[in-house]
Amino acid sequence: MKRYARLLVVYLLIAVAVVLLYAPWGLALRPWDYSILRAGMSIIAGIGLAGVFGTSTYFALKDPDVKLLEPTKVMDDDEVVPVLEEYVDTPYVGGIAGDALEQVHSAERKKKRLHKVIGIQFSEGSISWDRFVTLVDTAERTVLRNSALVANNVQSFDREGYAQEKAHHGSGAHDERLALYDQQLSRMREVVTANERVLLEMGKLELELSRLEEDDTLEDNGQTVEELQSLIEETKYYR
Repeated sequence: MKRYARLLVVYLLIAVAVVLLYAPWGLALRPWDYSILRAGMSIIAGIGLAGVFGTSTYFALKDPDVKLLEPTKVMDDDEVVPVLEEYVDTPYVGGIAGDALEQVHSAERKKKRLHKVIGIQFSEGSISWDRFVTLVDTAERTVLRNSALVANNVQSFDREGYAQEKAHHGSGAHDERLALYDQQLSRMREVVTANERVLLEMGKLELELSRLEEDDTLEDNGQTVEELQSLIEETKYYR
C-alpha cells in the first residue's frame, strides 16, 4: 500500500510541476516554441555526447576481459591469437605478448612450407612422409600451446601491483614482492625463448629437407630431427 501512496505523491508532484511550467499564470512555457525546442534539443544532444564520451572512455581504458585458454587440449591459432592481440599494447607484458603472437604466426607459416617440402621429397602416406609431417605438426602445436600459456600469464599478471612495487623500490618488503613479479615475467620470457628454439629447428629442418637428394636417407637429417624432438619434449616442463 505504501508503494502506491508514494507513486501517487510522485504523480501529484509531476502534475503540479506541469501546471507551474505551462500555465499562463506560471512560466507559460510552450513546447512548440522554437527557442524552447532548440534549447531542449541542445540539452538532449549534450547529455548524449557526454554519455558517448564516458562510455567510450571506459571501454577504451578498461582491462580486456580475461579469457583463460586450455593449453592441455588441441588448440588452433583462432583461439590464441585474439587473446594475445588484446595485450600487445599493455604495459609490462605487451612485448612478451607481441613476441608470442608473432611466434604463433611464424609456426603456422613454417608448417605450411614444411608440408610442401615434405610432399615434394616423399610420397604421401610413406613412412618418411608420415614421420616428418607428424613431427612438424607436433612442433607447431607445441609453439601454439606455449603461446597459450603466455596468453594466460599476461592476462593474470597484476600490472597495477607491479607498478606500485616498482614505485616503492628500495624497501625490503616491496623488493621481495617486486622479485616475485619479476619471476613471473622471467617465466613468460622462458616460454617465449623455448618457442624460439623450436622455430629455429623447424627452419633448419626445412633447409635440410630442401637439400635432400634422391639417394639421401633419413639419417642425413637425424641430428636436426632429434634436436627438434628433444625440444618438444623439453617444453612439457612448462605445462
